[in-house]
Amino acid sequence: MSLTVSTDLSVNTNPTQVELKLQDKQKALRVSIEKGEPKIFGVVQIVLGLLIISYSMPLLSAEKTMILNFGVPWWSGLMFVISGAAALALEKYANLKAVTVCLVVSAVAIIISVIALILYYADIAFSPATVCHEGPRHMCDHQYYATHFSTGLKTTISMISMVQTGLSSAFTVILYNQRRNFTGYASVTE
Repeated sequence: MSLTVSTDLSVNTNPTQVELKLQDKQKALRVSIEKGEPKIFGVVQIVLGLLIISYSMPLLSAEKTMILNFGVPWWSGLMFVISGAAALALEKYANLKAVTVCLVVSAVAIIISVIALILYYADIAFSPATVCHEGPRHMCDHQYYATHFSTGLKTTISMISMVQTGLSSAFTVILYNQRRNFTGYASVTE
């Protein structure tokens, strides 16, 4: 802020060139964030998290496996919902601190998603579907259908988790680039 004193001894304050540039950069950050990317990513992440949680409900009636013992669908789905909520909040609070928080939450979502994927595929490998033991009506036993259904659900949920991993990775790269472009301009008014 520059000060000027006039001949009548009144003091005027004018923004300096640095402050004007800071304001321009803050406006550019807000415009960059308000393109709609955080809202789209946030809604999709919330929907995917809720899909994972809802698709895992039938697994409760299946045989207890590693996935259910560790509660993987619930903590991974909840993390995706939290990550989506952070992205939606970024739309409202478009500043460098909010970008940093959203970046961290998205990075944690990637880590959680990768851990969940590993556990899903390990569970599928260690709890394979059973072979068909035909009964008197030339139909397979109940265990055959139950294990195939369970394996199919786990595969479907793991595919949704893969989509979530890709989505979180893309969003994290976008946020990282935005943060890197505006890091040198910390806000005085935040």
